[in-house]
Amino acid sequence: MASLKSYLFAGCAMAAMLVSAPAHAQEADTRAEPQSGIADIVVTAQRRSESLQDVPLAVSALDADRIREAGFNDVEDLSSTVPNLNISALWGTSNPKIFMRGIGNNNFNQTAESKVAVYLDQVYLSAPSGQLFQMYDLDRIEVLRGPQGTLYGKNATGGAISVYSKLPGDEVEGYVRAGYGNYDAFELESAVTLPLSSTLSARVAGTWSKRDGYVTDVRDGSRVNDADQWAARGILRWQPSSDVDIKLNFHGGGSDSTHNNSVHRGIFDPAQLALGNFVKLPADAIIARNGVDILGYRDPNSDPYVNEYEGETFAKIDLFGVSLVGDFTLGNGYTLTSVTGYEHSKRHVLQEGNGAPSTIFTINWGPSDFKTYSQELRLASPDDGSFSWLIGGFVFHEKGVVNNFYNLTSVAFALSVDAFDQDYVQKTDTYAAFAQGTLELADQLNLTIGGRINHEKRTLDHTVFATDTARVSLLPGPLFDLQLEESWTEWSGRIALDYTIAEDVLVFASVNRGFTSGGFNTGAFNDPVGAQRTFDPETVISYEAGIKSTLLDRRLKLNATAFLYDYSDLQVFTFTAGGLQFIENASNAQIKGIEFEMQTVPVDNLELGASLGFLKSEYRNFTRATGGVVEDLSGNRLIGAPNTQINLVGKYTVPTDVGDFWLRGDYSYTGNRFYDERQLRELSSEGGTSNLNASIGYTGLDETLELTLWVKNLTKEVSIIDVVEVGLFGYQNVWYNMPRTYGVSLEYRF
Repeated sequence: MASLKSYLFAGCAMAAMLVSAPAHAQEADTRAEPQSGIADIVVTAQRRSESLQDVPLAVSALDADRIREAGFNDVEDLSSTVPNLNISALWGTSNPKIFMRGIGNNNFNQTAESKVAVYLDQVYLSAPSGQLFQMYDLDRIEVLRGPQGTLYGKNATGGAISVYSKLPGDEVEGYVRAGYGNYDAFELESAVTLPLSSTLSARVAGTWSKRDGYVTDVRDGSRVNDADQWAARGILRWQPSSDVDIKLNFHGGGSDSTHNNSVHRGIFDPAQLALGNFVKLPADAIIARNGVDILGYRDPNSDPYVNEYEGETFAKIDLFGVSLVGDFTLGNGYTLTSVTGYEHSKRHVLQEGNGAPSTIFTINWGPSDFKTYSQELRLASPDDGSFSWLIGGFVFHEKGVVNNFYNLTSVAFALSVDAFDQDYVQKTDTYAAFAQGTLELADQLNLTIGGRINHEKRTLDHTVFATDTARVSLLPGPLFDLQLEESWTEWSGRIALDYTIAEDVLVFASVNRGFTSGGFNTGAFNDPVGAQRTFDPETVISYEAGIKSTLLDRRLKLNATAFLYDYSDLQVFTFTAGGLQFIENASNAQIKGIEFEMQTVPVDNLELGASLGFLKSEYRNFTRATGGVVEDLSGNRLIGAPNTQINLVGKYTVPTDVGDFWLRGDYSYTGNRFYDERQLRELSSEGGTSNLNASIGYTGLDETLELTLWVKNLTKEVSIIDVVEVGLFGYQNVWYNMPRTYGVSLEYRF
């Protein structure tokens, strides 16, 4: 127990020593508001408006200026800013993988739900296909690290990402931005606020981007992994009095591109394959591309951005949503908030299974159609008393309709089946009630207690036919036809203490419980037994302590957090050598970590920032029987959990009589990550990865005009962002990061 406590509080003690001397100096200083320094950010992480530095949670927040300066285009870009956050979009915009503090989901099926909840203007986005379209015309982004089940509900064991659109005000204002870059990339974004009356205003915003692919298909010289997407949003805001604020939000988007194609890598020993033996090569030989697949193919291209494919692929997404958010100030300062949401996402993807000219299989993912309806009501007390509270209720319904076709003609000799035609309908109904209260125990000392009860019911109608390539059934009936129903009732909660030890220095400690919902194995398209399996919710208990400080006349922000997670019934997605897919409650796990965030303005016109994340994760009591062989995976590191992550950013501005000239750079380093629970080197990032972005720009004196020259991946680093192995067929899919990109953008604000 002593070692546990020492680890948990080590990071916070270190930060406390760093800030203690200047903090006590500030206690005796009746300072005036500084003329320069770090601007405050107001967040709603606890469903109340509070200064970021006053929230006793591990929260990273970016305001509109920082989002624009960093050149963020989608949620994936947050990885370069937030400690212990890793997001990859190897499936393009259709299925991002989000891992926070080692917690995430590597399931790539349509019903996969992230363990990091994503919200748009307080509405939960359950469908992964809709999570990368909202990074334009924003007011702020809040990233809450750690279990957030009390206020954010299920599937927030890793944390929550909340994206807030810029709201219309009472004056005409807006901007237009256009850009061009290599790979023939075009970008156009604009927004405008229009006051319609003294109580009604509107804001319309939209973005469109298009670029050629960065992987050359030597089959015909075409480029794959291109991008062509758009998004738009319209917000009507009605404020008939100071006590009523109602926002009606219409938003949508679409993407039409090639699928994010992978690179082929064989794993079989070619000499043994010639003798009819299927022998996997050692890791070094696989990485050196000495292996072949079951058909004897070896990729002759050593360049990860040059490959040969059998045919064209596509990825199409269409999104539409409506939300209605109302804030009503009642008598005596009470606030009633209503959040109503509707989200509709369609996804259709044609994937080439092995990234080779002799295609082992193709998957036609979709078309899939997901519709969600949600309603949340919250009542909050005034903030000015010694006891403040919030209570609420939440209702959620989702219906997903999916049709997938798996064409395995080239390897039918190994399966005796040409193809599988899969149809399923999954329905989810969720009901929750929650409450949280904060009591002032003494001067500057507060106790927070919260809890949430969640009931969920899921049904699945799942049918699969074994067919030929024309989708004609090879059997008298379906391979299986299942009707499944399950329900779960789970609770989450939080207890925390926070204490202001000096002006602008806050320490806190908390215990949180969160859970991820249970579900069905919809990925088991060829496995009648696996398709009947259900998996239960996984739970995590988090012990956390931290410190937040704003020092040196607001020229330095220094925050630190230490945490320990105890995981139970961990849901593990397994992709077997034979291509079987299933999720099971396979293990317990433990994660330890320390995080630091620093932002400083050491001198005028120079801004510096850094975030550091350190993790130690391991599976516990994890054994698995596959093909008659029992594997003991206990002690292995969790999937997608690097030991180290470092993010650095700096900006220097040179003011002149004609405007400001500036130089900005950001650097990120992420330690080695494993993409499979077996902790195999050939299924990893093969070491740490780094990325350097830079930009130079000019901002006019009245800040209406801004010109930026930018470059991403300046040093042309080549990094592996994911690997999937299909052992039965003797190959791996390897996805790489984008190569160096650069361009210019011009923005006019009015």
